[in-house]
Amino acid sequence: MKLKKLLFAGLLIAACTTTLKAQQYNTAFGVRLGYDSGLTLKHFFAPASAAEFILAASPRYFQLTGLYEYQQPVPGAPNLDWYVGLGAHIGGIHYQKDRYDNAFLLGADLIGGLEYIFPQAPFNVSLDWKPSFNFTNDYNDYWYSGFALSLRYTFR
Repeated sequence: MKLKKLLFAGLLIAACTTTLKAQQYNTAFGVRLGYDSGLTLKHFFAPASAAEFILAASPRYFQLTGLYEYQQPVPGAPNLDWYVGLGAHIGGIHYQKDRYDNAFLLGADLIGGLEYIFPQAPFNVSLDWKPSFNFTNDYNDYWYSGFALSLRYTFR
């Protein structure tokens, strides 16, 4: 019985230590500049798994995107992580909407990028590519304009 308790305690300590090393912050909030400019909120719910929400607005459209992201450190590069993910968006076109079949936007998103976490300051910066595919109309410009830079304040 003591051996089982000792093994369980050892596994618990290892899991907590791994979690603390792999995850340098819990939540980050900031701005996204570039394609889909707006506000971004990223929250880790597991050591390598995060949810990111982007509220984008422009004179042409508005969109809310939810993404699941898998994030890992870049080997040999301290405080630099890579991430990939997928998700969905919902929104609307409210400028020149007569050019499209439908003013309602509903679609899928992919994301891939790099994130640098500043070790001495509560900030991170990320550069990513996020193509999106709309199912409700032909408003798709995903291949050439999906790049953005995000600047976030981190809550550790």
